[in-house]
Amino acid sequence: MNNEMEEKYKRIIRDGQGTLAIILINLIVFIVLNIFPNFGANLLLNPEITLILEKPWTLVTVFFSHEVLIHIILNMGILFYFGTRVEKITSAKIVVMIYLIAGLIGSLSFPLIGLVIEQTGLAAGASAAVMGVVAAFAVMRPDTVILKSKAKWWVFMLVIFSVISAIIIPQSLDSGVAHLTGIIVGLVFGYWIKNKENIKSK
Repeated sequence: MNNEMEEKYKRIIRDGQGTLAIILINLIVFIVLNIFPNFGANLLLNPEITLILEKPWTLVTVFFSHEVLIHIILNMGILFYFGTRVEKITSAKIVVMIYLIAGLIGSLSFPLIGLVIEQTGLAAGASAAVMGVVAAFAVMRPDTVILKSKAKWWVFMLVIFSVISAIIIPQSLDSGVAHLTGIIVGLVFGYWIKNKENIKSK
């Protein structure tokens, strides 16, 4: 039994190195932000364009940063379930690429929404990046059941959640748009990867 468990964990690490590396970075930053809250000013994203230009790296560091425990648990839990599966189909490089590009484009949506409605406060969290990974997997393996639901329904639920949240809480419109942006990026990646798979199989 111990050998089976050991082999299972080794397989998870082997098949999910990129995903686990992302999760580890998020955990380290979470601990740092909770021990030294002032670091948030240099890691979290301010939606004002002038302040982003002063600290452009926050467009990336924001989706490695969480301040609330439940937030990081949800994001990293979902990333683990979907990221390791994407990585098993593709590679660690592809998972990291999807995470970074979905997260970055999600971050860029914040100042654009700020031009429409006034937003205050710093943004934190990897939701856009994580949703990108979920969407990519859903395109590649739509009928795979994860946590008692098919992957394609996970994407549908995440879209509904983002839209309803933005409607009920207008102040969360920027987050909702970032989430949807991340999903769109993931869908594009998923179709690209699936198309490559189809070409190779011919």
